[in-house]
Amino acid sequence: MSTPIIAFIGFGEAAQAFTRGWRSRGPVNVIAYDILFDDPVHAEAKRAECRALDVEPVAGAAEAAARADMVISAVTADQVLAAANSVLPGVHPGLLWLDINSAAPFRKADAAERVAARGAGTVDVAVMAPVYPRLHETPLLISGPAAAKAAPILTALGMKFELVSERTGDASTIKMIRSIAIKGFESVTMECVTAAVKLGIEDRIIPSVASSLSNIDFADLADHVMERVVVHGKRRAAEMREVAATLDHAGVSSFLPTATAAHQQWISDLGVKEGFGGEVPADARRIAREVLAAIAAKN
Repeated sequence: MSTPIIAFIGFGEAAQAFTRGWRSRGPVNVIAYDILFDDPVHAEAKRAECRALDVEPVAGAAEAAARADMVISAVTADQVLAAANSVLPGVHPGLLWLDINSAAPFRKADAAERVAARGAGTVDVAVMAPVYPRLHETPLLISGPAAAKAAPILTALGMKFELVSERTGDASTIKMIRSIAIKGFESVTMECVTAAVKLGIEDRIIPSVASSLSNIDFADLADHVMERVVVHGKRRAAEMREVAATLDHAGVSSFLPTATAAHQQWISDLGVKEGFGGEVPADARRIAREVLAAIAAKN
């Protein structure tokens, strides 16, 4: 397989990490366009980042697409459609468009449709872990009409990926829903530890939470906590409102307990417990189906 020309639209952390990893393996042809190239204040610094990794900066996104065999869109989530639109004049049949942005699947599908209309093959890519320190070996999920076509190129580049399906958005859907737990836990941890430090009790809180989370199996955890929320949601919502009041009084943020109170109250008000006749099973999937049925009935 001849070495493809890879173009990045956006040359930030992910693009630089992948390129650094590829360079450790051998020669690779990489060009890039970043919107900061057009910013007089930041242009030279961004171009210098390209040169440091032997990446050729190009004048525009359309030029990058026109010259490339594979384009990787690596912009901020709010720029997914703008990035797709920017390459359209340079899109040509046979081009591969890989969207690695952390964006809603319907946004990525919209962007892919626009690029595909010009003859490109499109791939939805979900980056499933921080790109440092794994670089090009960061685990990915891929889906979309051209995912199978892109797979040999990604393999040749030493990338680690799993092909999910031929439908755009399936890879990103998995990432988005997983992020409810992963990013949510990050914020819970941030707010909990900050409050603990403010109140001088971190030496008790951190070991206590660590003990509660040790050796947890998420499937077992889901069965347990979802049953608890359904059975005790009303009482726990009241408790979490008091937690929020405690944090407000201490002068620290209370986003997570406020949201938790609202969610658990909502579950209680949906009548999920009553849907089970009062006997709620410790079965996360059955509970989720009952929640969905209650939402449908309410709507």
